[in-house]
Amino acid sequence: MASDALAELLQATAAITFALVLVLGLRNPVRRWLGARAAYGLWAVVPLAVVAVLLPARRAELAPAAFGEARGLLATLPAAAEASALLTPGLLALWLLGATSLALLMRVRQRRFTRGVARQPERDHDLSGWAAPAVVGLLRPRIVLPSDFSARYTPDEQQLVIAHEQLHIERGDIPAQALASLLRCLFWFHPLVHVAATRFRFDQELACDAAVLARFPGARRRYGDAMLKTQLAGFGLPVGCHWQSCHPLKERVRMLKQTLPGPRRRGVASALVLALAAATSLAAWAAQPATPAPEAKPLKALTNDDVLDPPKYPAEAIARGLGGLVVLDVLVGVDGVPKEIKVHQPSTDGVFDQAAVDAAWNWRFNAGRNGARGEKVEGWVRVPVNFSPDKPADEATAG
Repeated sequence: MASDALAELLQATAAITFALVLVLGLRNPVRRWLGARAAYGLWAVVPLAVVAVLLPARRAELAPAAFGEARGLLATLPAAAEASALLTPGLLALWLLGATSLALLMRVRQRRFTRGVARQPERDHDLSGWAAPAVVGLLRPRIVLPSDFSARYTPDEQQLVIAHEQLHIERGDIPAQALASLLRCLFWFHPLVHVAATRFRFDQELACDAAVLARFPGARRRYGDAMLKTQLAGFGLPVGCHWQSCHPLKERVRMLKQTLPGPRRRGVASALVLALAAATSLAAWAAQPATPAPEAKPLKALTNDDVLDPPKYPAEAIARGLGGLVVLDVLVGVDGVPKEIKVHQPSTDGVFDQAAVDAAWNWRFNAGRNGARGEKVEGWVRVPVNFSPDKPADEATAG
């Protein structure tokens, strides 16, 4: 169990690394060509790649089980097996300790911010002496404004600031931040995840800026003035959207001069994001080691309770006076009905093969056969089918 969990973690780490490298390499050119909202949309690739790895892997095809034959065992090195058994629980304990510690640290920072918020249930926003404006609250997000909001900003600037924070709520940016924080906890040991978290937050703010400008196309100058008046936060809020000091303000102001993408470029951006998300998820899923298909256990020998109607003797064989032997492998379900039939040993020239297979689909096996613990089991049974010219011309024998 512990080794399986560690293997899943390693596969997820490889998937998130690939996705992060891809997004970090594309975000700047995509922002220049297709706009800030397209660059922010690229980040959906990261969690989708992780989820794809956690989906059931494709199954490898296995041949039917050997029937009463000795099977070779995979050779193992005792020293390596013993070391793996000792290391795996320790590594998982270390991972859990790191993930829990980072989650607790984020919780402390979140509480430190929320304790400084003065609730105003009768209004549509709260006030805080901390750096603001911001949006806080995963289930019931609330806009938090600075205590001197009315004095610091002009009425037009106030409208733009509130529109910015309201758009964070409408766009679902708070759940996105919560997911980013969760990934940071799960992959606390991965430095690229923490680097990417700051880039993700920056792209989120740029995308929100672009959405505000699309809603207020004539307010670029006033929006820039509001940015310059905003008291920037000196720490990251784990689950929330606020104007941080780590955001390159110069980059945000420069974006105000750019032309927003039109419908055609927005369509191209959406198609690009969807294609990348699908391709990355599929690649992450396909890269998993194939899960061996469960090998059906062999059934016991044929019994008198099995109903094996003889196959019809092929007319061609009757005319030529031919006989032969066909050996079939039949996968029998728990209900005694064949589920799969394979020709283990074909007859000479294959003249009897199809007749034997056709008959086998109508066979019924003892559905009461039990496994080691008394339960009904599914498994393979090997049945010889003998076509003899000495028998009646239209019959053969099975079993």
